[in-house]
Amino acid sequence: MKKLNSLKQKLTIGFLFIMITVGLTSMKPATIYDPSGIWDYEVEMGEGSMTGEIKITKDDDDYQVSVETEQYGTLELENIELKEANLTANIDMQGATIDFKFEFDKNSMSGTVTTPDGDLDITAKRRDK
Repeated sequence: MKKLNSLKQKLTIGFLFIMITVGLTSMKPATIYDPSGIWDYEVEMGEGSMTGEIKITKDDDDYQVSVETEQYGTLELENIELKEANLTANIDMQGATIDFKFEFDKNSMSGTVTTPDGDLDITAKRRDK
């Protein structure tokens, strides 16, 4: 009887080991979204829209984001974080913090620019490489 119980334990442990191994080897690594490229953007403002380009580059695991504007020149964003397909960043402009939140969907982007005067909606399309 002891031999039978021992055999059942070994078979159960062996079966669990096989199931765990199969489960782990079939798991695919998460695809990491890379927003690098040049994006043509539009920000809706009360008096019309502002357009320009956003350049996103990647150096190792760090991203650099610059926003070309007619009114303020080139803005180099800081505190850039990319989680899945969401990017957050900010910039200090004359003592005021401007927050950027971008949500990417392949070659499209939508988001919010938060200023002391309120939130502005932003959309963009990535240029073909």
